[in-house]
Amino acid sequence: MNTYPADEQRISEVERGRSCRAVVPLPHGESLSAGDTVLFALSHARPGQQPAYVKGGDSVLVCLTDVTELGRMDPATGQPLVQLTWKPLGDPPAAVARRGVRSGSHGRG
Repeated sequence: MNTYPADEQRISEVERGRSCRAVVPLPHGESLSAGDTVLFALSHARPGQQPAYVKGGDSVLVCLTDVTELGRMDPATGQPLVQLTWKPLGDPPAAVARRGVRSGSHGRG
């Protein structure tokens, strides 16, 4: 499992199903593929320094459905960039609305 730094907004978007993609650097010698898990963990970054993970901070775990090599290098790390994709977490707003309509219309007549 690989861990990547994230801020509170990013973690919240993933948890709510509003984000299901990320472009991240892939450390040299490592690989990711569909079915692998990735943890986005709360971190803070200072200019010119590596992100520092927050001990006991929020995080979200996703299971990858696709990994695409972008053919570019991350200018900050010199590592190759990949796009990660996963199924949205949580209930999408449209699904919640449809369920409410269906359950409300049953039994009426």
